[in-house]
Amino acid sequence: MKTINIFGSTGSIGKNTLDVIRKNKKDFKVLGLCTHSNVGALCAQIKEFSPSYVCVVNEESAGKIKHLNKKIKLFKGEIGLREFSSINCDTSLMAISGISALKPLMINIEHAKKIALANKESIVTAGDFVLDKAKRFKTKILPVDSEINALFQLSASQNNFSKVYLTASGGALFDYKPKDLSRVCVKTVLSHPTWRMGRRITIDSATLVNKGFEVVESHQFFNLPYENIGIVIHRESNVHALVEFKDKTLFACMYPPDMRIPISFALSYPKRIDALQTLNFKGKLSLTFEPLRVRQFPLLDIVLNGAKRGGNSLTVLNGCDEVAIEYFLGNKIKFTDIYKAMNYMFSHYKQAKLKTLDDVFYWDTWAKEKTKEYLRTL
Repeated sequence: MKTINIFGSTGSIGKNTLDVIRKNKKDFKVLGLCTHSNVGALCAQIKEFSPSYVCVVNEESAGKIKHLNKKIKLFKGEIGLREFSSINCDTSLMAISGISALKPLMINIEHAKKIALANKESIVTAGDFVLDKAKRFKTKILPVDSEINALFQLSASQNNFSKVYLTASGGALFDYKPKDLSRVCVKTVLSHPTWRMGRRITIDSATLVNKGFEVVESHQFFNLPYENIGIVIHRESNVHALVEFKDKTLFACMYPPDMRIPISFALSYPKRIDALQTLNFKGKLSLTFEPLRVRQFPLLDIVLNGAKRGGNSLTVLNGCDEVAIEYFLGNKIKFTDIYKAMNYMFSHYKQAKLKTLDDVFYWDTWAKEKTKEYLRTL
């Protein structure tokens, strides 16, 4: 039985992970649960899974936990998060959102045999630091992101492919005309046609920033040149990635748009376990593909250009994107202002190398402050 620590247990990925564990109790034991502030959901999880360790990052929320079993150790605040990250376990599921996952991830690499990574920002902004440390400590990092997980599955048997294709659903606004985008509301953007995900990633799906970040992940995890990573529109979200071999044969990885499937693979690798859902061939099942229209997604172009520039570019863009989406979700700006902010920041930041992890956090803070200054002018 493998011990599991779950970072972000009350979020979408965390809940799906517990779903997988619930179905496979003989294979996994929940050792620790961590949330930012959702103690209501956390207490229900504690009651069901009986962890030995619990972490609540928001100290005020941590104070609301009452009558905790004396056998359970409670960690509070940022210091508590660092201590929780230092707990030895077989596998960690890292589902903390944003760049805030980077510090606990770097600590946890020293204490987990395997990390199922559901946080793409840590790889996008600091991939070299993360993967180098994982190599030094012989910690296996498996991507949970559905497209990158699909590539991992396809590469597990053969790794001599010459090109890969990531599929993109196009998000909730795929059929909208550019002139109508300034009027869309938060609810509309969050109504993804095939996936049920967190709020930021759903908006990033509508702009295809998410797909740009996945291109970066593919580059980092598989050492692929950017020119060998393609994107194709696939509205049904049943094919998650394709690899092309030298003889031009294409292999596809298919499963329903259900995050429990890549999660189950990452947790159980190299074995496979029941993931609760399968494609249904008893009814009509269609697979359609179409070329990506880059003009329709100008933010994707900015992210890909940032990736090719390297250095601090992606850290700046990620920080800007995080703030702009926060403002949009708070109804402070229009949807199209996300592009304005990203385009402005990409045109005005000073390019620099990332020599240390502290450089990553410096440019993240810089980008967020400058983005807020710019958004206040709109």
